[in-house]
Amino acid sequence: MRLIFLCMTLFHLSGALLAQQTVIIDQQSPDAILNKKMPATFSFNLNQHHFYKISILQKNIAVIYTLFDETGKQLVISNEPSNIDGDREFEFFTPSKGKYKLLVERFEHPINPDSGKANVFIKQFSEKEIALKKKIKQELEPENKKAVTTIDLDHFWEAFDNLKNCKTYEDSVNSFQTLYLDRATNGLLDFKSVREFTAKKFADAVAQNPQVYENVRQYTTLVKKTVPVINKVYERFKVLYPNFKPFKVCFAIGINNTGGTVSNRFVLIGTEVTLKDTKAITEMEVMNRIEGMIAHESVHTQQKSLDSNSIQCPLLHTSIMEGSCDFIGELITGRTAQNKYGAAHEKELWDLFKAELCTGDFKNWLYNGGSLKDKPGDLGYYIGYEITKEYYRNSADKKQAIIDIIEINNPMQFLEKSRYDKKQKP
Repeated sequence: MRLIFLCMTLFHLSGALLAQQTVIIDQQSPDAILNKKMPATFSFNLNQHHFYKISILQKNIAVIYTLFDETGKQLVISNEPSNIDGDREFEFFTPSKGKYKLLVERFEHPINPDSGKANVFIKQFSEKEIALKKKIKQELEPENKKAVTTIDLDHFWEAFDNLKNCKTYEDSVNSFQTLYLDRATNGLLDFKSVREFTAKKFADAVAQNPQVYENVRQYTTLVKKTVPVINKVYERFKVLYPNFKPFKVCFAIGINNTGGTVSNRFVLIGTEVTLKDTKAITEMEVMNRIEGMIAHESVHTQQKSLDSNSIQCPLLHTSIMEGSCDFIGELITGRTAQNKYGAAHEKELWDLFKAELCTGDFKNWLYNGGSLKDKPGDLGYYIGYEITKEYYRNSADKKQAIIDIIEINNPMQFLEKSRYDKKQKP
């Protein structure tokens, strides 16, 4: 009988305690305790030219991870997590036989719990599974070379249509796994990582809201016509911001919770959310929505990290980061979307926002669509937009203002320079 756990030690690395485990393939490791000062490293031996799926189970803590080879070279770096519980997983093809290390760390964010646990499970794919993966990879090669990928939409509908042949919940899960996720483009692989998609989550989402997917299906075919729209967004962005570096775009279908996000190489569009509506929409409306989403998310791809020496103000920072995407997005598309509630209650909202300016609790302002009964959700976007607009209006050099907005790394300084607090508000 092979032992799952060969050793566990604690040692100091860069001033932090580090929990170290050596684990065996195809067996789940014990939980490692994680906190601000104590990350964990998991060591394992992998064979040459094999496919593995590495899963990190988060338990009440959001984590990031980095995979190293035995020379210390970084091989895989994770995107930011979206949850504090559940699996984060990635697939890895080994270039050589040897000992690999997976460093798992607490994701630094004000609303992430200070401590939690995580364990690791590593699955080695069989020769048959590897052969299938290589075949799929080869088939996807032409699509993965494109700047805009859409084939994941076709794969989703294959999995969706196959549900009529499924007799059990497990059959439904397998349909989404084999027909959709196992055939993921590079973009969907990133989307899966960023939003932690699993086949079970897809089976559940479709079972809970089948009409959402049925209603949007007719519009997803129009997505294949959007390449000229995306090119136009990128051309206009380059004029506004000469340092613009375009990312690839992946259109996929998610679990009805994300219209758009980014990885470190893709703009990722959740088509079922971007095109969702209670009424029929025209082809022009489809194109306008996609243009607006691409413009907004493309700004995120260019934004800079927060200056470590600046005052830490999570709510203000995140609201400006989101609101500035809306503002620059409007300059790119030439269309303005008025927030009627915000405009009618601007002073009241700003007074309430100021009272929570540097909180790490976003529930009253961000990512709360549908959870508030007496007012619209995501009003932090509106506040961030208004601060950004005022900064631009009060800047003599508009070209430099756009650079400042996109490259903002000190939100308190940006707020002060915008003079938004002194603006007369209705």
